[in-house]
Amino acid sequence: MERQSREEAPEKDIKSAISPLERQDTARSNSKSIGLGEVEIEDPFQPLSGVAPYDGGQILTVRAVVTGAVLGTLIACSNMYLGLKSGMGADATLFSAIFGFAALKFLEKSHVPLLSGYFGPHENNIIQATALGAIGIGFMFISGIPAMYQLNLLGSNPKSDYGKLVCFAAVSGLWGLGFTVPFRKVFILRLARQLSLYFPMGSASAITIRALHSGTDGTTQAKDNVRGITITFCISCVWSVATSYAPGILYTWNPFWWIYKWGGHSIIAAVNWGWLSWSWSPSMIGMGMLIDLNASMSYLFGTVLAWGIIGPILVATGAAGGLAYSEVYPDLVTYNAFDPTHFVDLPSPRYWVLWPAVFMMLAVSLTGIALEGKNLARLVQYGGRRIKQGVTRTKSNDGAGALPTNSDPKSGTTADAFAAIPDPVPKDQQVRWWEWSSVAGVSFIISLVAFKYLFSFAPGMNILSLVLGFLWSFVVIQVYGASGTTPITVVAKGSQFITGAILRDQIPTTGYDQAARVNLLGATLSSAASQQAAELVQDFRTGFLLGTPARPQWYAQVAGTLVAVIVSPALFMLFVNAYPCIIDSTATSCQFATPAVTSWRIVTIAILSEKFPISRSSWIFSVIFSLIGVASVVLKRWLVRHATLSSWAKFVPNMSVVGLAMTIPGSTTTVTVAIGTVVAHFWKRWSPVSHARYVYPVAAGGIAGEGIGYVILCVLQIAQVGGPVKYGTTLGCVAESC
Repeated sequence: MERQSREEAPEKDIKSAISPLERQDTARSNSKSIGLGEVEIEDPFQPLSGVAPYDGGQILTVRAVVTGAVLGTLIACSNMYLGLKSGMGADATLFSAIFGFAALKFLEKSHVPLLSGYFGPHENNIIQATALGAIGIGFMFISGIPAMYQLNLLGSNPKSDYGKLVCFAAVSGLWGLGFTVPFRKVFILRLARQLSLYFPMGSASAITIRALHSGTDGTTQAKDNVRGITITFCISCVWSVATSYAPGILYTWNPFWWIYKWGGHSIIAAVNWGWLSWSWSPSMIGMGMLIDLNASMSYLFGTVLAWGIIGPILVATGAAGGLAYSEVYPDLVTYNAFDPTHFVDLPSPRYWVLWPAVFMMLAVSLTGIALEGKNLARLVQYGGRRIKQGVTRTKSNDGAGALPTNSDPKSGTTADAFAAIPDPVPKDQQVRWWEWSSVAGVSFIISLVAFKYLFSFAPGMNILSLVLGFLWSFVVIQVYGASGTTPITVVAKGSQFITGAILRDQIPTTGYDQAARVNLLGATLSSAASQQAAELVQDFRTGFLLGTPARPQWYAQVAGTLVAVIVSPALFMLFVNAYPCIIDSTATSCQFATPAVTSWRIVTIAILSEKFPISRSSWIFSVIFSLIGVASVVLKRWLVRHATLSSWAKFVPNMSVVGLAMTIPGSTTTVTVAIGTVVAHFWKRWSPVSHARYVYPVAAGGIAGEGIGYVILCVLQIAQVGGPVKYGTTLGCVAESC
């Protein structure tokens, strides 16, 4: 489920990402049932067989759009919680496909006007398209936007800035949406085979939708999966609300704190470093169930490395220090403070560790992109070829100068290396050029006009950010299509460094705050747009495999994006009103670790400082750690491609995930995720059939349920009837602070 919409996500090897849970016979004459979420091994670059062709009926229906919007909003709630908590997020692809099927299948024979009638695979795809449109820009509200509030670059709170946030979300979402149609032709039809762009989650969703609509077997599987999602969703939602009134007893366990309270005061160091604590969080455990053992153990390893090895060494040697924060418990020390006056001479361990983690993640992402250099070169070659072809056709009055579609027979090939895959969508069902260009044009104009008056965003920097968003989309879509993960870290930091290099010289005239505001706005705009484009191109991949008409599918994406423009800022406002520490950089403790927010904020401060605020020891270790990260990527790629050593690749840590874990204080998040992974691992060993059938519904329901549960909690906190301060107990919480 987790295409991670996250700031950073566990990588998956391409082959493992697209391989089925149970091998299927690819012979058409001996085909077998395909399970939910599985990807069949057939030609992955041709539309699926066994899907009823589009019959010309109305598929962009009110019921499909509303259902998709509701499901997308559910995942948006989950992603807001998960992103602020761990820097990770959930994918809406399979969740919307399965839950959408259940909802509309129920309505199919209901005889309710606008809600009844035939429900087929293409309308199912419309539900997914709307849901994906509704979550794409949520990334900005767990990264750049909170960082701006922590730096006091916007208003006092999101409530007073709601209109600004809606405008910013609209430009980011519509700009990313605007050029997805030409990207569909490039990455789905023209270069998919050459660049090995499988879009794992999009392909899995297409197979799932086909299975759901395949008759009795599909209906039986669907009922089982929907039942699993519904049960775990309800349990998760109720659990997250109920346990909030006694979180130290029922939700988050801190065994070392219990020992300290029972008289074992010598164990206080373990409490201060956050060792061995975990939460009975359905969403975190569910997330762990969906990622592989390598990624989960890498996540846990990052925590052990940062807070079990590096941090204590730093404090012991005097390279970093902590800060006492409790008058009641003077032994309690936080190692997570960010004091700008001591960034160089005596930083906190969290600040010291942040730079090696950020630089290593950046180096790993760049290495991964560089290893795709051959494919990127093909992409550039294709772009140059298309430009040359356009110029030639313009010069030729009769079209004789146009480049042929077939290569010269003497070259030894029989077809153009860039010959397009036939489009299953007829011309009259494709998006018109003026439709998608109008959306891009409107967002461009709104950006230039509104941003100038709302944020004092100079047109030149604005245009640069929009262009970067367009250019980054090529990289993000290519990597996403090949591996199922988005290199959003390198994209975001790349935008920050590019704009920061320009803005540094403008600080004497514009002021520091304005330079920081423009830096974060520009980076957020470009990265959110590229993330949105990648999400929606993946949805077009599902539509291609199912033969869904592109035009109604695109309009469903538009509808979902418009929902996100209104809902995402409102959700962020709700979370901040309930938990103000999200936008308070001086808070010594918070229910949300906000790892992505922290890295965005600190990178902005560093880029615009006269002298890079990093200690010499942290800088040296950053270089060494980055080299280790690069070496691990190269080693893993070599092992995967080595016939006899490929089995060893799973033992190489995923350094992107290691780095992400190092930005999260304490062990609660990573240990909880590891619990989910270990449970799923042994479940698969003991009962592979039930695992293949139910692991996704159980995990998806848990993730979505807690997301909605936290929305309810936010409302209860604002109404001052939530736990545990006024109602309930803080027993079991560290320093009675939950």
